[in-house]
Amino acid sequence: MANDVTNETFKPVQLALPPTVQPEEDEINLRELYELLRSGRWTILAFVLAAVVAGALYCVLVPPTYEADGLVQVEETSNSSGSMSSLSQISSLLLGSPVQTEAEIQILQSRLVLDQVIQSLNLEIEAHPKYFPIIGSAIARFNDDLDHPAAAPWGLRRWAWGGEKITVTRFEVPDQWLDERFTLVATPTGFELNDPDGDEVLTGTVGQAAQSKDGKTQIFVQQLVAAPGTRFAVIRHAHQTVLTRLLDALSVAEQGKQSGVIQLTYRDRDPERVTAIIDNIENAYLKQNVERQSENAKQSLDFLNKQLPDLKAKLDADQARLTTYQSQHGAPDVASQTQMILQQSVDLETQRLQLIQQRDQALQRFTPQHPVVQALNQQIGSVEEAEDKLKQRVSALPDTQQEILGLLRDVEVDTQLYTAMLNSIQELQVARAGTIGNVRIVDYALKPLEPSSPKVPLVLALALVLGGFLGVAYVFVQRALLRGIDDPALIERQFGLSVLVSIPYVTEQRKLARAVARGEHGSHVLAMVDSDSQAIEALRSLRTSLHFAMLEAPNNIILFTGPAPDIGKSFVAANFGAVLALAGKRVAVVDADLRKGHLYKYFDLKSKPGVSDYIVGDVTSQELFQPTGVDGLDFIARGNSPPNPAELLMHERLDELLKELSGRYDYVLLDSPPLLAVSDAAIVARLAGTTLLVLKSAEHPLREIEEALKRLTNTGVRPRGVILNQVGARVGAYGYGNYGYTYYSYGR
Repeated sequence: MANDVTNETFKPVQLALPPTVQPEEDEINLRELYELLRSGRWTILAFVLAAVVAGALYCVLVPPTYEADGLVQVEETSNSSGSMSSLSQISSLLLGSPVQTEAEIQILQSRLVLDQVIQSLNLEIEAHPKYFPIIGSAIARFNDDLDHPAAAPWGLRRWAWGGEKITVTRFEVPDQWLDERFTLVATPTGFELNDPDGDEVLTGTVGQAAQSKDGKTQIFVQQLVAAPGTRFAVIRHAHQTVLTRLLDALSVAEQGKQSGVIQLTYRDRDPERVTAIIDNIENAYLKQNVERQSENAKQSLDFLNKQLPDLKAKLDADQARLTTYQSQHGAPDVASQTQMILQQSVDLETQRLQLIQQRDQALQRFTPQHPVVQALNQQIGSVEEAEDKLKQRVSALPDTQQEILGLLRDVEVDTQLYTAMLNSIQELQVARAGTIGNVRIVDYALKPLEPSSPKVPLVLALALVLGGFLGVAYVFVQRALLRGIDDPALIERQFGLSVLVSIPYVTEQRKLARAVARGEHGSHVLAMVDSDSQAIEALRSLRTSLHFAMLEAPNNIILFTGPAPDIGKSFVAANFGAVLALAGKRVAVVDADLRKGHLYKYFDLKSKPGVSDYIVGDVTSQELFQPTGVDGLDFIARGNSPPNPAELLMHERLDELLKELSGRYDYVLLDSPPLLAVSDAAIVARLAGTTLLVLKSAEHPLREIEEALKRLTNTGVRPRGVILNQVGARVGAYGYGNYGYTYYSYGR
């Protein structure tokens, strides 16, 4: 009896890892990594394609951004005015050369400049068509070249589809509606304006000012080109909002180190507006710089004009005293020594008064504690010390010479100061009239021909890299999350069972499985559809391995079972039977799953009569056989589903049927239910001479396989080996090339 033989050859299943075999977990196996990536190549490719498609959609759907730039140069400040030159020289000596570039960069980004740009370009008013969500703006960009509004598809007239134009030069709203979106609807006679709540505010005509009944909302639409019903968004922005947006999109930086050349870059979705903003910023900056230089000259001129009358009055008074002295005492006789002292005294006094004048002028710009003012005070003190020493020499002269020296000195000093002041006033008047500032525009902005973003090649390249990275990461994550075993070596070490064959999961097998699920007619046996498939080649190798494994078997009955459903037992039984039959053997394939057996679908045959009908005595054995279309291969279906399949399988008529089949055929293949779900497989296994455990790659954890083997052990059955099925089907599992042979097929 089969049962006796099986019990004699039974050995305890080794579930513990042998101490002599230690897996090298820390060693990086490049072959395993290669096979892992190879098994997930389609998943990685799917991620790459998805990322590239997403990148392409991004490039198409995202509105393009344009960029324009301009250059301005900041020159060192120079002034031809004598007094101003002296003041600048003193400031330079004390503070070093002024770093003007950083200050000018801040001025370029200040409200002083940007407010003029906002007012000049009317940036506080925004008006644009409303596009269909997501794809509308992309479609409109393709239709922008039209000289008329594009026709609305599918009757969606409320959206703009390209060619629409609107220009709003005036739009006033109450403060609570600032930065809120109004809706302007084109009508056959003009337009209608609705507030953010959807209520009508006013109606108007293009080219004429319109206002609401309360007069708080006013609008002037200069241009409107659109089909009736088309909607536009009109927004009156707060000044702070526009200023913030300008600063966010504006970039100002010095080109090179201490070059004095500043580059302005602006980004916007409108190529014409981006150019206009750069040009207006440069013009406004140049204008304020000229005005600032002119204002400096005006301040100096006003100061000198105030000092000139006092100096003229002092000169007249000193001249009168000298004239009076001459009329009373005659023309003075000045000795040569007195003449030399007079010249020195005149020079020192002139220098002192000029320094005092410069200090007074500096006090208009600096505090008394400023280094420039302190330096002037020190110079004035030095000159006064020199004058004190000269006075000691003067005191040694006769009284008449001292008096004459004082009068002549006062007149000479006043004359020189008055002449110098007149020259300075003339120079400042000329400078004010011809002020050009200390900055110049090097380059105005050019209208961009191509958008600066999105950069299509860069986006697609990044999408390609990102897709590949995500795909590889997904494969590794799936590998880490796999709960099942996909390594044949681990199965052999852990349970002491030989893995007879690893069957790869091929594309054609997936197609046939879907056809079976849909109930399509025709043969769904892979060995009959594609005999050169790698999976069929693996089954041919199983035929060879099984020949030696069955040498000690009591009969030629082979049972295919497994721990769980949907692991491919029926696929293995049907295709292995076809492989044996095509090799010239007489084979019977029996569906022993009386509960949910679906083996008949592979051969496109009937599910009854079958095994259950024979056991209950409704049919004879001759009525069970169904030809499969393959010579030497017959099929026996499961029959009607009984209410008590386990008890039915224990009936002696099943043993009689299998003995009859064993005598008529070279091989009898049994497809059984899963071991852990029901006890049917363990019952049938007692009658089979060879039991093969079918495992799905990466599907079963160790504990599940261990429990399945215990079920068989409890009935006295030891499997002859393991069939690892659907290798490479799970993402993250190692591919077939890591475990089996590489098969080659010859073209015909």
